[in-house]
Amino acid sequence: MKDKHIKRFSASPHGDSYRQLFAQYHAYALAVVYRTLGGRVSSKDAEDCVVDVFADVIMHLDTRTAGDMQAYIGAAARNKALNLKRARAASEFYTVPEEAAGDVPDSSVNVEKSAENSEILRLALVKIDELGEPDSTIIIQKYFFGRSSAEIARIVGLSAAAVRMRLSRSLKRLRTELEELGVTL
Repeated sequence: MKDKHIKRFSASPHGDSYRQLFAQYHAYALAVVYRTLGGRVSSKDAEDCVVDVFADVIMHLDTRTAGDMQAYIGAAARNKALNLKRARAASEFYTVPEEAAGDVPDSSVNVEKSAENSEILRLALVKIDELGEPDSTIIIQKYFFGRSSAEIARIVGLSAAAVRMRLSRSLKRLRTELEELGVTL
């Protein structure tokens, strides 16, 4: 059956044209799926992918426009296969061989230190925020984003010398407040 006949009959309520479409292009769609996946898929998964291709083709078939049905089905098959390949790659996880696992440090050793560092950072951020503007912005821009005094000056609307002076005074105040909490930097 020619493409134009399939498109014309696909508008009819009976599914004969869809069966003919499937029969005519099934092998082609399957070949595209296998080629796209590189043969790294079971035959059941490839058949499921082809069924999904034809479901999409039938649902999105525009009977008003003429076009090459084989190209349309080929593109749909390639896209479905790529989606399957991406989904498989995302769900795969890799194991480390035992001989290489000896080189990996035990993560439980650093959990306590990591928790302590997180708490110190949280306290420091609270105290930085309590400094108010523009001092908190100056400290964040300097130590978290690594910006220069000139760049910070443009952000907060001060001169570079004023930024350096405010930074110096804010750090002294911050250090004092953190030492009162028992935190040393």
